[in-house]
Amino acid sequence: MIKLNEYRIRKLFIPGAFFLLASMAFSFYSLAEDILLTPPGLRYVKDPSLVIPAGYHYRNQLVKLPAYRDAAGKPADGWANKFVDTRRFVSNQSAWIYFRKSDLKHSVETPNDAEKGAFRIWPVGTTLVIESYQGTAITRIKDKLTEIDVMVKINEGGDSSTQAFYPANWVYTRFTPDGSPAITSAKVRECHQCHSIAFMLTGDLVFTLFK
Repeated sequence: MIKLNEYRIRKLFIPGAFFLLASMAFSFYSLAEDILLTPPGLRYVKDPSLVIPAGYHYRNQLVKLPAYRDAAGKPADGWANKFVDTRRFVSNQSAWIYFRKSDLKHSVETPNDAEKGAFRIWPVGTTLVIESYQGTAITRIKDKLTEIDVMVKINEGGDSSTQAFYPANWVYTRFTPDGSPAITSAKVRECHQCHSIAFMLTGDLVFTLFK
């Protein structure tokens, strides 16, 4: 009977364990891409204060982390950033939001109405990057960066009857501080549920109005 020595066992086990973990990560990542989402509503183009239910679903899409800043935090060409001193629903976190200037320029901003409030509707293709920090992000201490989220607005899942309404389809991807994908279907649902609250507050699924 052939006995395997410790070295040969290690040679067989380590690659097998690596491929198992890799396949599990790929599986979770795939689930996050396959999940179906429903917009919280659709806003009428002629009057964004009017909302109808969205009677369709769309598939979440995973995106690559864009080159939105340099190592020091300076926004890349065409990008800008905004500091948020307290994350909504997370009082011990702050954030830097990076956005493309062209997306902000082509967004639709409604006047501030005493009853309806002010809305900002972002164009299809908008890409937002949210860096979440434990404590205050103003000092940009690297080890306090907890996660990086990317939101992208797409225009899929609707039909011709929704052309009179602004798209409200956002997809979500999350990364670790070193840029590795770290998203699951549960996290996608969590992100969408949270940001759907913003729809009634700012007109789209983005809490910050960028005034």
